[in-house]
Amino acid sequence: MKVPKKVLRYFPVIPRLQRLYNSSHTAKEMTWHATGKCTEPGKMQHPVDGRAWKNFDTNYPNFAKEPRNVQLGLAADGFNLFENLSQAYSIWPVILTTYNLPPWLCMKESSFMLTLFIPGPKSPSKDIDVYLRPLIDDLKVLWALKGVETIDVAIGQKFNMRAMVLWTINDFPARSSLSGWSGQGYKACPTCNEDTPSLRVLGKTAYVGHRRFLKKPYKWRRSLEFNGEIEDGDPPRKFDRDQIQAQLARLPTRVKGKHPSYGGVKIKLSVLVELNWTNRSIFYELEYWSFLTLKHNLDIMHIEKNMLEAILNTLLMNDKSKDTSKARQDLKRLGIRSGLWLGQTKNGKCSKPQAAYSLTPENRKKFCQFIKGVKLLDWFRSNFKHKVTDNDTNITGLKSHDCHIMMQCLLLYGLEQYLPDEVAKPIIELCSFFKQICTATLMEDDTLKAQSKVVDILCNLELIYPPAFFDIMIHLVILLELHKSICHS
Repeated sequence: MKVPKKVLRYFPVIPRLQRLYNSSHTAKEMTWHATGKCTEPGKMQHPVDGRAWKNFDTNYPNFAKEPRNVQLGLAADGFNLFENLSQAYSIWPVILTTYNLPPWLCMKESSFMLTLFIPGPKSPSKDIDVYLRPLIDDLKVLWALKGVETIDVAIGQKFNMRAMVLWTINDFPARSSLSGWSGQGYKACPTCNEDTPSLRVLGKTAYVGHRRFLKKPYKWRRSLEFNGEIEDGDPPRKFDRDQIQAQLARLPTRVKGKHPSYGGVKIKLSVLVELNWTNRSIFYELEYWSFLTLKHNLDIMHIEKNMLEAILNTLLMNDKSKDTSKARQDLKRLGIRSGLWLGQTKNGKCSKPQAAYSLTPENRKKFCQFIKGVKLLDWFRSNFKHKVTDNDTNITGLKSHDCHIMMQCLLLYGLEQYLPDEVAKPIIELCSFFKQICTATLMEDDTLKAQSKVVDILCNLELIYPPAFFDIMIHLVILLELHKSICHS
């Protein structure tokens, strides 16, 4: 008897949604989004207050008129099952959460529904659609007009329950797998699409050119300090449903799964390239999917962690610093910031001038000692004292929540005394921006102001750091506030 190489675990979602209405503890809460939501104009504290939910209700009034119909969020990511980073094994859980519940319950661990367990040892990548098949089939049943007959114990009545997925929430690599849009290359940004601002520098692609998001005329658009050129381009276009569908229609049919090999040589199928699309996501089999305002949400803490690491590593000039010799050569090639170009000493050795965005050896020790001496509540974060190296010159081993605390609390106070004002100010403004969008309640007016503010912050950073600093994770910061105003999740 043959043993299967992989076994997919699927925990059916339909009976679990029915149990939410079969329990007196949750049945009443399942209509909170219709009966208990905030009525203050312009205030957002739950996805129901966001534009994505409201647009869906407008497009599908028959679904919206029944408050017991379920709106779901889907999250998927890989994790190391053995808690050993040296092991290259990762397993992927797919989790659903119910947005009908109030904000203090819908993101609670007890409200999460583990739906799929996708086995390793590697990431499923674009073949994740193969594993999502049983879940998508159930979602089709839940979307049908008949729905699923369910008993609501709150009123002692039967009704036909329907459900839909409002969006997915993932880090950027997982988003690429679920959406079918590659997160690499010149057009890596899924929102900017073919208008992604990018530039090829030595050895990598830099996502600079945020001046395009500024209004015309603007003084920075005429400045040569960014890349040695004047910026006359328009902001990236907003691609509507018809344009996205047209791009997907040009994709060739792709065979799912792994392709066979003959004589030890793997066969590669010739596939036409349509922008950065790799495949048509299985989610498009859901009738409503192409009409959603925001299909894939970005995980804020993942972007925040990458942003913090880029700033901190460059600040401390460690092995992961973005300020490399190649980055300095890019400055010379573009003809900007001549004071930072590489030079030569009398002995013929390469010399790298001290940059304003990196700390001197003396200030590096003082900053690390400041982080080492911070005292916070035990449950608030891990022990930063153990993250600082013995010689007080580097900070290592930061987890996602450590970066969250560092970005929103510590950098605000730790940089001002060690960096020039023109460098410290935009970094502090960036920290404040992350702090604002992570609040439990948002006002629509504040989000509109933040959308223009984040463009100014990124343009300021372009004047400070070399182009090699700006990988795709830095560019995604400009999308966070837009996504937050659409969904607030």
